[in-house]
Amino acid sequence: MSIGVETVRVVDCSHHYDNAMPLMEGIAPPDFTDFATVVRDGYAMSRYAFTNHTGTHIDAPAHQIDGGATLDEIPLSRLVTEAVVFDCRSVDPGPVALHDISDRVDEIRPNDLALFCSGNDRNWGTDAYWRAWCYPGAEASTALIDRGVSGVGFDGPSADPVDSVTYELHRIWLGAGRVILENLRSLTELPGRCRIVCAPLKVRKANGGPVRVLALVDEAEGTGVEQDPARATAGASHPGGAS
Repeated sequence: MSIGVETVRVVDCSHHYDNAMPLMEGIAPPDFTDFATVVRDGYAMSRYAFTNHTGTHIDAPAHQIDGGATLDEIPLSRLVTEAVVFDCRSVDPGPVALHDISDRVDEIRPNDLALFCSGNDRNWGTDAYWRAWCYPGAEASTALIDRGVSGVGFDGPSADPVDSVTYELHRIWLGAGRVILENLRSLTELPGRCRIVCAPLKVRKANGGPVRVLALVDEAEGTGVEQDPARATAGASHPGGAS
């Protein structure tokens, strides 16, 4: 893809939706049904039924905050913006401490999206997927919010451990009016900073929903966070679980 004289690589950060897609425990399975075919009916048409917080999706504040903004109330300028990618592959899965990312927090600009790369998309469809990702802990989340980020995202299923019953970190993010991007993929292909487009379905009063996330990477930026000399390189590991 070329924009003017600039060459841009488009990285698809969303998983496919289908009837066999991985689901968090307790979520009803989707139903993607073709009820008309070109051979039989002269045209193809399908029916889709699925829970909105499955697959690669976005949480609006209304997901857990009474009176919080719905997805259609989030300005598009907060969804078409820039992302800062934190490489957490040297950190144990679980909540990331502020000291693990402190060397890059000053890079955050207002309206950035903070993306946490664990390489966990390689586990999509396996039991390991539900426990092998990193997400910012309470202190790190607060620091990023204080810097004015638009939201947070990661290549894992939730802003909290999947067995959480308090959703502390969801409430920190959504209570501050931010958005959360869950079940991202291909974050290892992104540099430390890039442009990003998050395009959710335009559903009235949605508390969240499927989102196509596209990163626009200048070819001069290299092929992934491992080539970014400013990446977060936390040497210390930490236990998983709730922060």
